[in-house]
Order: sequence, then C-alpha cells, then structure tokens
Amino acid sequence: MDLSPTWLALGPLAAFAMSLYFLRHLWPYRAEPGGWLFIATIVCEAIWTGAYGVALTVHDPSLRWLFEIPIWFGKSFITVFFLAFVLEYTGRGELVRSKWMGLVAAMQTASVLLVATNPLHHLAWSNYHVEPVFGAATVAYTHQPWLFATMLTFYFLGGGAMVVLVDAFVSYGELYRGQTIAVALSLVAPFAANLAWLFEMGPAPALDLTTSALAIHLGFDFYAFFRRNMFEQTPAARRIGERAAIHDLGTPVVIADREGRVIDVNEEAERVFDPDATAGVGDTLDSLVDAQLDLSADEQSATVRTDGERREYSVTSSPVSDSTGTRVGYTLVFQDVTADRRREQRLEVLNRVLRHNLRNDLSKINGYAELIRDGTDDPAIEGHAETVLTNGRGLAELGDKAREFERAMDGERHRKRVELSALVTDVTDGFRTEYPDGRIETDVPVGLELETDPAIVRLLLSNLVENALEHGGDDPRVEIALADAEADSRSATLEVRDDGPGIPDHEVAVLTEGGENDLEHGSGLGLWVVEWSASALGGDVSFERDGGTAVTVRLPGVVTRPTPSAS
Repeated sequence: MDLSPTWLALGPLAAFAMSLYFLRHLWPYRAEPGGWLFIATIVCEAIWTGAYGVALTVHDPSLRWLFEIPIWFGKSFITVFFLAFVLEYTGRGELVRSKWMGLVAAMQTASVLLVATNPLHHLAWSNYHVEPVFGAATVAYTHQPWLFATMLTFYFLGGGAMVVLVDAFVSYGELYRGQTIAVALSLVAPFAANLAWLFEMGPAPALDLTTSALAIHLGFDFYAFFRRNMFEQTPAARRIGERAAIHDLGTPVVIADREGRVIDVNEEAERVFDPDATAGVGDTLDSLVDAQLDLSADEQSATVRTDGERREYSVTSSPVSDSTGTRVGYTLVFQDVTADRRREQRLEVLNRVLRHNLRNDLSKINGYAELIRDGTDDPAIEGHAETVLTNGRGLAELGDKAREFERAMDGERHRKRVELSALVTDVTDGFRTEYPDGRIETDVPVGLELETDPAIVRLLLSNLVENALEHGGDDPRVEIALADAEADSRSATLEVRDDGPGIPDHEVAVLTEGGENDLEHGSGLGLWVVEWSASALGGDVSFERDGGTAVTVRLPGVVTRPTPSAS
C-alpha cells in the first residue's frame, strides 16, 4: 500500500491519540452510570479519527474507499452511543433500553452495511474519486439521499443529547453544571465542521475537518472528566432519587395543574385510585376523591373508596413553580390515616366511658361501701367494705389523674417564662399539707428561668413527688435538687430522690421498652405521665435505684442562669 504522509493527517491522528489516552483513564469508571456508553463513544471516535488520519495518506482509489467503512462506522454510531450515554448519565436509563433506541441502532447498522456494499448499488454516494487537497488523499463524491438521511440522524441524535444536557444544566443545580455544559459544548466544533463538509462549503469541499475538530471535543471532555469529576458527581443520582422519592413512595402522590386536572400520579396512587388504568390522568381531582379539594390549603381530609372500603386520607398540598417562579401546578400527597382516625374514635368513646360512666358508677360503689362500713358491727364486713372503698377511691384518683394529664396535653403547648424554684415550691406546698408526716426538701437556686409549659412541668413534678410520698413508708422523705444548669446547652437537670424501697425493675422496664404486655406492666399511670410529660417538653427522664429511687429529669429551655443561692 502506497502511503504519502501529509500534514493534514496530524489533526485526526492527534484526536486518535487523545482518544486512546482518554480510554486508558476512563476504564476504571466503566461501572458508573453511563460509563460503558461513554467508553463506546470514545471508541467510535478513535475508529473514526484513526481511520480518516490513515486514509488521508492513501491515494489509490481502490484501497482508499475501504477506509470509508470504519470511517462511517465511527461516524454512524458515535452519536448513538453519545445520546445513550447522556440519557444514562442524567438518570434516563429507561430510554436507552427502549424500542426507539433499538430502532435507531438498527438504522445506523443499515447505513454502515450500505457503505460497505456501495460499489454494488451506489445508494450512499456515486462518482467516488480521490481529489487531493494540499497533498492529502481527500475524496469527492455525489451525495445520495441515503447519505443525507444518515447525517440527519447524526445531527438529530447529537442535538437531542445537547438538549438533555442543557436541561440538566438548568435543572440540576450548581453541583452538576460544570460537567454538563462542558460535555454539551463539546459537540459544537465537530457539528460545525461536519456541516461545512456535508454542504460542500469553503475553498476545499473535499476536505472534512470533522475529525480534527474532534480534538476540541475531547478537550471539553477532558475538562469534564479531569477537572469536574464527571463520573464522581453524576446527575443520574439526583434524577433517580427524585423519581424514587415520588414514584417508589408507598404513599399516593398526585400532580395536578392550576385548574385541578391530574397530570401525573405515582404507582401507589394508581393502585389506590384506579388499579385497572392510569389513575385519572387528564381528569379533575374531584373524580378521585369524595371531596372538593382546595389546592391552596396546606392540609385537608378526603375519603377514597378503594378495595371495597372507604379510606380516610390526610391530603398535603405543595405548589409547583417553574424557573421563573410562576406557579404551574400542585403536588398532593395522600397519607392514609384510616387506622389513626378509627383509633382516635375508639379512644374518644373509651375516654367518655371512663370520664362519665365509670366515674359515676365508682361514686355509687364508694357511697354504698361507706354505708356498709358505717352501718355494720361485724369487723369482717367492715374490713371488706373498707377494702372496696380503698380500691374504689384509687380507681377514681386514677381517672382524675388521666383527665388532668389529658387537659394538660390537649391542644398546643403554652410556653412562657417561669422561674423553676417558684414552680417547685408551688408543687411541694400542696403535698406538705396532704402528707404532714412526710419531709420534702428542695434545693433549687432562685433565678433559674425556663421558657416552657408550666402546666406540664407541674404535672410531671406532682406525679414524681406523689409517687415518692405514697411509696416512702411511714416517714417518707423526698429531696428535689438542681443537679445541673448549663447555659450553653439551655437545659436544666432536676433530681427527685426518695428513701423508699425504690421503683421495682419491671416498672422501669415498661417505660424504657416503650410499652406494656401481659407479663410486664406497671401498677399505675404516674410514671407514664412523667415519661410522656418529659417527652412533650423535649426533655428526658431516667431512673436509678440506690437506697431509694433517684429520678433525673432534663428540662430544656433555660433562658436565665441561677444565682448562687438556695431556697
């Protein structure tokens, strides 16, 4: 084969060398999103540039046309793999595996076969001949319609890739903008050079500078890869994450336009609203739920008939705006609250029974027990009546404690600035009167102020003091002291200590494990009230047994540090 070196071959051969160098560095990233496809793109680029660079040195027409086969292979498939890479790289991998991409690949395969067999039918070009330019073996021929169709596909696929990359640049934020815009701009120079060759523009129409321009394309790719870490920060993670957050969510999500027409739903919404078809897309929201939904409302309720029953949903609406800030629609999230609503109804009924029916019946029982006790001379009967009366009063007190807790916890928290020592004194003064044999000592510095809900703090401390006095024996002793008050952490720690037998282990176990069962359960409500109250205040509580019981309560919201004096 007679080779005539030419300086015009330096451009495509430089791009060929750059492609090989790039492939060496790309190989470790082949498993990343789009990695294999980007490698295939650079392989096509290497085939195209290498073949064209060598072809420029071959002046024998019978050999020169054979180089058109690898040239057109690289030219036909480079944009196929590039578009596939861009789709995978930006999180649209399902389109790569679609029938349309397969159709495009089949069309480009047919183009390569037509080029390889062109001497038999001349469907790609005719009048093929070597027309040297500056000593290079450039060729000229008459372009046939199939060649224009092939090149139209070339531009269509490359242009589509640019559109997807620009969308990623606009939509995916600062993190991905450098690599996406660099890869998008890499197509500009090769496209411009190829259009000039296709339409025979310039003083040397036979000279195709596209392969030389591919060196510029690789320069942009180098920047995206080496400087912007294109395979370490891929837009696919964000797009797939966003889709998964909506479409794979186990909660119905509906996207509607400003007029309330459904434009998209996730899989769970399809199952709930219309298991046999695309759930209401194109219809109004009223066709999905038994309610008139207000799109501008933050939260509302709706009833949906699904699986033969009525389900209650809490609907949260969020506006959707475009890049200019114009509101274009709404995202509605349907949270199934049927079980919660039914549980609330059962609790309301049970609460009404406990508050009214049971309380009235206990009053009658206690009244009759007093009559029996006071009206009999039989010590045995009197003892039985006293037992009934004691247990009846205990149940009544338990109900009163539950109602007191319900009132304190019902509705929103009412926080205000309170002095902790004054609050402790207020609680303990009442118990000093009720338990005259008990000793209550406090050591809470004056001046420690909290931003908190005083009703819940009072309820918490009352239950701790009451529990200590009731279970402390004949001469109970209770100490309430400030264990810690750190201004930096904005929390105060109180310790309530008694000298009683201590809280049994199983009583503490049900609190730490978060529930009761038939084998492990508490004997009352007091410790649960303490636990719930501390949690409602944003604090926590812990228990320690050491010659009695020490309960440590952390209360957040310190706004003023204490002065060094004790009450």
